[in-house]
Amino acid sequence: MNQLKLLNFHKMISNFANSLVGAFVALIVYQATGELIYAITYLVATNIIRLIFNISLKKLYGKYPQLFLLMRIVPITLYNIFIFVLDYNLIIGVIGVCIFHSLDHALNYLSREIIFNYSSLTNKNDGKSSIGVTRLFEQIGTIVALLVGGYLLDINKTLVLIMSLVIYFISVVPLVMFYIKCRHQKTFNKDATSNAVSTLSKKNDELKAESKRLSKKLLVTYFFVYFSFAFVDLLQTTYGLFVFSKQGEFAIAGILNAVFNAFYALGFYVAGIINEKHDTTRLVSIASVVIAIAVVALPFVPINSMFVLICAIYGIIAFSYPFISLFVLDRMLSKSRIMACSNRALYSRETACVTAYCFGYSFGFIGLLGIFIVTGVAMLTSAFVIPICEEKTRRHLVDYLQNNEKIHNKNPRSKAKRIQTAQSKSK
Repeated sequence: MNQLKLLNFHKMISNFANSLVGAFVALIVYQATGELIYAITYLVATNIIRLIFNISLKKLYGKYPQLFLLMRIVPITLYNIFIFVLDYNLIIGVIGVCIFHSLDHALNYLSREIIFNYSSLTNKNDGKSSIGVTRLFEQIGTIVALLVGGYLLDINKTLVLIMSLVIYFISVVPLVMFYIKCRHQKTFNKDATSNAVSTLSKKNDELKAESKRLSKKLLVTYFFVYFSFAFVDLLQTTYGLFVFSKQGEFAIAGILNAVFNAFYALGFYVAGIINEKHDTTRLVSIASVVIAIAVVALPFVPINSMFVLICAIYGIIAFSYPFISLFVLDRMLSKSRIMACSNRALYSRETACVTAYCFGYSFGFIGLLGIFIVTGVAMLTSAFVIPICEEKTRRHLVDYLQNNEKIHNKNPRSKAKRIQTAQSKSK
């Protein structure tokens, strides 16, 4: 069995295991403290610490992503233990949950994306369809866990925590065995190297320097792209807190998040098919505007009398989001693989998203409505940022690799070509 299939198995099972409790941690902190301000402080602090862990582990992600997933057992166990501590010592419990939940996220998300980056290169469905399928597997486990976990947490937290640990361990064993089996292969856990870039870079130092400059531009551009629309990831936790503050039950938050993830999975399946056959740039901008309007409207819909409408709005947001996510990730991986910097691009993506989370959650200090508003504004902005940046990175890449004309440039030759010409004249 190839690594991509093992990764999909891991994602489905581990998401089920981790979402049994992990999806409700902010709500548990709010329940323990009784103050919304503490829950917001927890969310901001968690993402700041996660960012610190990401920076600290930067050089190791590409080498040991499978082992990082195995190591997750430690922070999962510890933050679950500190959830019990909340009942006895609130301060120590919150600090412990904050630190180890942050470490769990830091070990998890980027490691899985890097493994996908490696494994999808050798898969026949390389590219668009692989992304859609792997996201579908991610959501299957999450949907079931949100429904089951929400009800079980209202009944018995201990049972849920034990189930979470056992199931997660089962999910990660195949990937670790694959690592042990293949770790001595020369190409294993190695980022892709583009023949085009290697050929140009070997010709002279100036072309090599230009390659580095272009890679840096690519990474910075996609940092801003992801920062522009990552705010929508705040929705499930924020609206969960909003609902829990009014209803006081995990089950309702679990149902709503299950609805979100069900439509999110369906959206990825549909987006994957459309993205293979058509240019979805305009569709991405439309989806951004739809999400912006829906997110701002959501907190003003009464939950008791219009629960079905809320589920419909949640579904629209969730179904629209994959068109944006798939579009950007697919093109970022394609371009960064050409420039031999795909792992760095994934790291830039992770850093941008976590930075956006820190920034977005901080608006919760003026009230949860502040998070909904900043998310709406950010999504409206992304409707313009994404297509502009996509075209910008495309033009830079074409200009470097081919002898195509640059738009609005008096010199029709590529920068790489101009460097070569200048050097030949100086000889």
